[in-house]
Amino acid sequence: MREYHWSAVLGDFTDDFHHLACPHCAVEVTIAIGDYGRYSAIRDWHLGDVDRRGLRPASSEELSGTGRWMHETALRDGHEALADGITHLFGKAECPRCASVFNIADESTSANCPVL
Repeated sequence: MREYHWSAVLGDFTDDFHHLACPHCAVEVTIAIGDYGRYSAIRDWHLGDVDRRGLRPASSEELSGTGRWMHETALRDGHEALADGITHLFGKAECPRCASVFNIADESTSANCPVL
């Protein structure tokens, strides 16, 4: 089921934004991976993304399962920007409100996979 999830939500990382609830304090965290940067933030209607925190990408050695397969396929096919985005998507983010660190891919999968 994870493969379906990623095929439905994965972009090209030029302007990708994911909105996830922090698993610790439940605040909505915006995850940006693209030309605007690679960060987590709290999105404010008037101010934009505030209190930005840099993402912590996974190293290629840390990737496993679907993340490793997607990364290796992107590299094999010469899509370095896509491969770099995948390391960020399968990396970690810090919540700007409570400073807890969470796995982006795990929270995205949990929030977006249909219940069977």
